[in-house]
Amino acid sequence: MNIFALLIVGLGASIAPLDFSVNVAFPAITQAFALDTQAIRWIPLSYVLTYGVLVIGFGALGDRIGHLRVFRLGLIMGVVALTLCAVAPNYPWLIFARVLQGISMALTLSCAPALVTFLYAEHDRTRALSAYGSMTSIASLIAPLAGGLSIALMGWPGVYWFRVPLALLALLALPRIQARLRHRPSTNAATTTTQKSSSTFLLLLDIFKTSPPFIWINAISVAVQMGSFTIPLLVPYYLSQVAHWGPTESGVVLAIWALGTLLGSALAATIARQIGTNRAALIAGWLCVSGLVMTAFWPIDIALPLLFGAVFIHGTGLGLFQVSYSDWVVRTLPIQARGVAGGLTVFTRTIGVVSAAILWLWSLEQVRLEALTAGLSMDAAFLKGFQLICWLSATLIALTLIASGFVRHLWGTKTAL
Repeated sequence: MNIFALLIVGLGASIAPLDFSVNVAFPAITQAFALDTQAIRWIPLSYVLTYGVLVIGFGALGDRIGHLRVFRLGLIMGVVALTLCAVAPNYPWLIFARVLQGISMALTLSCAPALVTFLYAEHDRTRALSAYGSMTSIASLIAPLAGGLSIALMGWPGVYWFRVPLALLALLALPRIQARLRHRPSTNAATTTTQKSSSTFLLLLDIFKTSPPFIWINAISVAVQMGSFTIPLLVPYYLSQVAHWGPTESGVVLAIWALGTLLGSALAATIARQIGTNRAALIAGWLCVSGLVMTAFWPIDIALPLLFGAVFIHGTGLGLFQVSYSDWVVRTLPIQARGVAGGLTVFTRTIGVVSAAILWLWSLEQVRLEALTAGLSMDAAFLKGFQLICWLSATLIALTLIASGFVRHLWGTKTAL
């Protein structure tokens, strides 16, 4: 059954969203290696930047030699990289292992969307991507809970150990997928793609030149991802330093955020069918803005409805946007470049995440130091910086959406599925 093959791909790809468990471990890793707050940024940066740089190239490789082959190599490397992360005796070792993990995830994530769409007929593409988005959202939902539990049982290395058997299980089940793929790369297909463009990057450049809406939806994806990474990056610090919650409670909050992404992903196909992929993406962007604005109002003594409501609304918007955006990109690029399409969606997310990790943490530290100099307490100083970053994130997405309203044919016409 295709659903079984879909679950296998989803299980293998889930190793990436399960990395949100590492965010719960940020305070513990900071303490274990005696780091300052800004130094922790290399945990996400070394990983995300690596797979962001490589993912489009690996997607093109999958288009030529087979998406399943590249996906399998990613899982093998993932097992090795996760094990090296878990046994890291010092911080440089951990960062090196995170780079290897980034390479493995570039191999896996670049080809997972292609595998999913090729398990179904083309007219079911949006539904397949919605199901894939739902599975990765489920992994994001489980990640902080599993992270909190694994830290309690095994310390911070637990956020890496618990994913090793999952990667092995997906790897062992991969042979069940081969016969169900509806499209496989061939010499002729690769040659045709090469004739259209001398390289993957020239192929994308040709499309960017001829389609201003395509340029804008990718720019909006960068803005949405940059603003949205505020939640998994800074909320664990807010909960530990301001609310004084433990990793288990922090995991629950991030799980509610992931529950929102699950809902948004699951509803994406239905919403897109009614109003079009482009308008679904627009609504999703404004939901992300709303959730960040609510988060910017969090005080020291947070009320649970405001806490849970903010992260859930934001998560719903993010889930809806990611599926709508992915469908937009996959539909625009030729079917022979399905791996490139999957790589591009990961690449724009990477630009956003890396930019957020650098800029938001630096800004937070500057505001926090100024507040401490002015005589504020540690809690109040952090809260001031946290609230400012949330406002900046919401403003970034809002201004990008407003500016995109002047682009012809971007939001005004229902996009065919």
